[in-house]
Amino acid sequence: MCISELAILMDLITRPIHELDACSLQDLMPEMPLWLKNLIMRVNWLNKVLSEMWPYLDEAAEDIIKGTAKPIFAEYIGKSIEFVSLSLGTLRPVICGLKVYDTNEKEIVLETAIRWAGNPNIVLLIKLFSTNYSSGQKSLIDEFITNEFVVLSLYKLDHCVLKIDSLCFQLVDLQIHAALRISLKPLVPTFPCFTNVVVSLMEKPDVDFGMKILGGDIMSVPGLYRYVQETIKSQVAILYHWPQTLEIPKLDAST
Repeated sequence: MCISELAILMDLITRPIHELDACSLQDLMPEMPLWLKNLIMRVNWLNKVLSEMWPYLDEAAEDIIKGTAKPIFAEYIGKSIEFVSLSLGTLRPVICGLKVYDTNEKEIVLETAIRWAGNPNIVLLIKLFSTNYSSGQKSLIDEFITNEFVVLSLYKLDHCVLKIDSLCFQLVDLQIHAALRISLKPLVPTFPCFTNVVVSLMEKPDVDFGMKILGGDIMSVPGLYRYVQETIKSQVAILYHWPQTLEIPKLDAST
């Protein structure tokens, strides 16, 4: 640490909240724990339970994520994409607080916020295209063939044809901050006493991640990072922003 940085740290001044002006309070609000707000419960115990259960939840979530993503892939991309590897990693999300609403319906409504700086291992296989190449490009093609992220097949016809069978994208360094509304409904006299978990977003989520292809992080391409982030936020909001929902069935409604 250089001397100038040390001097800045030594000059830091702490003040009680009631002495801060309006602008300072506004800057501070996003960093304040959710449980400081009215009727928001602290859930340290729930985060402890989540820590113990996370290795098992990681495995259990694989089928749910694949089942949820499959129709989305089919609608927006087609049947040309599938999971090669899906693990949520060893770092669990943090639940920042919990609020329970009183309702007259046969349901339990919860609101919470989660922060997750994860280390998932998510690899997607995407089928691509065919193209022609000249003999002068063959050395470049041969170099790509040795890359573990690309699966290539070569066919010799009247001229050289390159067929890229598939391409793997690896998702890394995922960070998510989202405000969720969770409904357990309808309530029934059969364990776990509800038939569906219904999840919706209360606002656009903050999503950040890296994506590797051909061994490099394509999110470092100028302009691509912001475009991808905003596109994902918008598409996720369209699909799941309240009153749109994600419904996860737990029981047969007839039981």
